[in-house]
Order: sequence, then C-alpha cells, then structure tokens
Amino acid sequence: MAESFPFNHTGVFTIGKQGLPGGLTLKAVLSVPQNSSEVNGYGQLTQATHPPLNCKSAFHGSVHSLGVGSAKQVYAVQGTAVPPLLGAPHVTELVIQLDGIWGKSGKASYTYVVGSEFHRVEDQEVTVQWLLQEGERAA
Repeated sequence: MAESFPFNHTGVFTIGKQGLPGGLTLKAVLSVPQNSSEVNGYGQLTQATHPPLNCKSAFHGSVHSLGVGSAKQVYAVQGTAVPPLLGAPHVTELVIQLDGIWGKSGKASYTYVVGSEFHRVEDQEVTVQWLLQEGERAA
C-alpha cells in the first residue's frame, strides 16, 4: 500500500564510506513530491581508479514506510544513464533503507553496469542531508 506524505522532501544521499581511497561513492539527490510515494532524482557514482569511474544516472521509483516498532523507510528506484546512450555506464537499481521516517542514516545496496558487466554493491552506509523546503525552518 502506498504511503502519502503531507509535504515535499528532498535529500542528498551519500552512499559508501567517505575518504576510503579507491572506494565507490554514490551521491544521489532524491525528491518525494507532496502527497506521493513516488521518488525522482539523479545521482553520480564515482571511484578514483585508473581509469576513473564516473557514472551519471536518473532515478525513478517509490518510497514506503515499514515496520512494527522501529519504523524504516525504504526507497526502491531504477536508474537510467544520463545521457541515455546505449551502453553508457549507470546505476540500474538502488534500494535504500533509512532508520526511521525521514531518517538521516541507514543502509543501501545497488547494481551498476559498465559495458556489459553488472556489479552488485551490498550493505553500504547511507547518510542523508535533508534540504529545507519552502515554509520550513532550520532546527
């Protein structure tokens, strides 16, 4: 069942361990429109290797709240390459589980493709910086 939210939420999601030499980092900006369970956004997967990895993706999917007791918020999105070129590297799917509704941390897993090779990345740390919406004040 889709959950509706009373106002817009936009967050900057950082996925992966920061400062890890050669580590993968996925940064995604995801938005949930007012009274919707739809998610839209974009992201960039980078890795400082030779040659360096730089995948840009557009995302579309859904967000739902789950749980009895300690609530979780789950984002499930599919990605397409930006620009949408055949064979362009991109994140094909991304699942984020936040600790709490509009939480600031959690875990994520995603799949990305480079050429014809798919790579699965599991159990990555997530931090979220929520952006203020019109009418909101900083806490």
